[in-house]
Amino acid sequence: CTEVNNIMSNAAKKSAPASITKAEVTSNADAGKNANLVNGIIRMTYYESILQDSVKANIIFGDVGLAVDNKSVIEGLPLIGTEDFKLEFEDNNENKIKVNMNVNKVTPVYEDGSKNVVSLDLVSEEFLRNEMGESRCRTRENGLISDSIEKIFKDRLKTEKELDIEQTANRYNFIGNGRKPFYMLNLLSKQGVPQGSDGSSAGFLFYETSTGYHFKSIEGLFKQEKKKSYIFN
Repeated sequence: CTEVNNIMSNAAKKSAPASITKAEVTSNADAGKNANLVNGIIRMTYYESILQDSVKANIIFGDVGLAVDNKSVIEGLPLIGTEDFKLEFEDNNENKIKVNMNVNKVTPVYEDGSKNVVSLDLVSEEFLRNEMGESRCRTRENGLISDSIEKIFKDRLKTEKELDIEQTANRYNFIGNGRKPFYMLNLLSKQGVPQGSDGSSAGFLFYETSTGYHFKSIEGLFKQEKKKSYIFN
């Protein structure tokens, strides 16, 4: 009975929602003014994938007023977009996630006299920088693809996050022609050949997780120790 109870307890935990410990947004107008939305959150979703350029999240919260200077969060900060957002939570696999993001879009969902329900789309700072004209790739780059990848992250996207970049074996010379950094990163990923290869390659993937940005060969990812096996019957 104890073993069955443990199995049922673990299954229940796996289906439980995440535990959010911080959802703090900081005013652009006053860096000392912030609001923690944890107690007002109705729903939170967080996305990261090897097929996605950067992490994203969505938070729906009840903005009941008196939260900032006796005003609602939207009015008191004010909350209009691009604000810094610190998100911390533990998922049902006991993974503790801490990530700094930015508000990309503020959407009122529902409002009445006593409460407003607001949806916030959160993205990485690099996602916003990617859309800025000053970040576009305009120069000629020569050398290893992995070196060009690092240069785009640091010089164009101005990232201060950890970079996990697998070194490539091949060189690739190119001119940016004013293209966006994420476009160039994906383009270069297709050209990369990992070290030790016979010259053929499935290419590389560039993606973001809560620990930083990664540029990894598909061959290298498949050589990792497996996390989980699935049997199709």
